[in-house]
Amino acid sequence: MSNHPKQVVISKNPYSGSGLREPQLMRLTKRLSELGLEPCVFTDRDALKQELENETFRKETRCIVAAGGDGTVDDMINRYPGVPLAVLPMGTENLLAKYFDMPRHGGEVAEMIAEGHIEPMDVGMVNKHRFAVMASCGFDAEVIYQAHLARSGRITKLHYVRPIWKTIRTFPGYRLTVTSPDLPEPAECDMAVVSNISRYASNLPVNPNSRHDDGLLSVCLFASARPVDLISYSIQGFLTRSIRSTKIRRFLTTSLSIDADQPVRFQADGESIGHTACEVSILPASLSLVVPARWVEKSRNTGHSEVRAVPLQQLPPLPVGQPE
Repeated sequence: MSNHPKQVVISKNPYSGSGLREPQLMRLTKRLSELGLEPCVFTDRDALKQELENETFRKETRCIVAAGGDGTVDDMINRYPGVPLAVLPMGTENLLAKYFDMPRHGGEVAEMIAEGHIEPMDVGMVNKHRFAVMASCGFDAEVIYQAHLARSGRITKLHYVRPIWKTIRTFPGYRLTVTSPDLPEPAECDMAVVSNISRYASNLPVNPNSRHDDGLLSVCLFASARPVDLISYSIQGFLTRSIRSTKIRRFLTTSLSIDADQPVRFQADGESIGHTACEVSILPASLSLVVPARWVEKSRNTGHSEVRAVPLQQLPPLPVGQPE
């Protein structure tokens, strides 16, 4: 272990989660130091970018820790694609962390980093924007846009109540046209959800069979996504852990296009990122994710993935033309 970089860069989102989770960041840094590693905390992402552009600083860095929610993870994989990433879940949903059974205790995250188990993970791409969990177009993307307009600090699930109600009252709904090599013909729908893992907000089973390592995107098309339909789907999902309807179509693909007559908002990992038209694709095994030992053991027992217990290496050179 002494031959590997000891510096652990921590990118802390100052707006993520509840203040009750702040002690976990202190536990993370304390335990890293006890394990002989060197924590380096940043709350300014521009300052972090500047430091990582320094070759010496970069060579001394073991991995980056996204201390926040799925939005913080999203920011890291877009700013530094291809670098080893660990997660200290401090957000509202923490979908990626839940999928990989990552610890919420800062000390356990430090031990996870020291153990150095790496899982190669696919990454989705919307136009030039990368996402780890899922992306969508339609009603829920509009809710996320409205929620971020109203955001003034830390966010909780209650923060979405007013944006949901506003979207129900004002969102006109637009017909989307989805094309893909894996569809016999273009499909029309009200809402499209593209998943890279089998996690969605509130753990609803929208694409329950989606995997992070199969080189494919799981797509769910809602032919009708009126508020009454979405409420019905949600109730069914909560009660039965399944969402089935003749108004729903699912398929697997490596790429798809989404367009509409009017600009319709698109979101990725809880971040509003633009409007249609959108090109969505998959980048197989393009993220090196630090995962806990219990995930490694579970994967070996179930044959779920090709997880490899290998030590972390130093970060690769910054790619040319990386997205800001």
